[in-house]
Amino acid sequence: MTIAERYNAEAKRLLPHMAADLTVDPTINTANEIDEIVFRRSEYLGGMACAILALIKQQN
Repeated sequence: MTIAERYNAEAKRLLPHMAADLTVDPTINTANEIDEIVFRRSEYLGGMACAILALIKQQN
């Protein structure tokens, strides 16, 4: 499972009402790329993505 797949699943679980805005291409395999993509959409979403990625990192 790629980090993007885990990220998308966690975004959907934590923020189902914003999942469409936070979702990224599931083939992405670096947290930095996810952060850059979502941050380009908006700083607000980028902050959420950063928090979701931190949660995923803690689960490892």
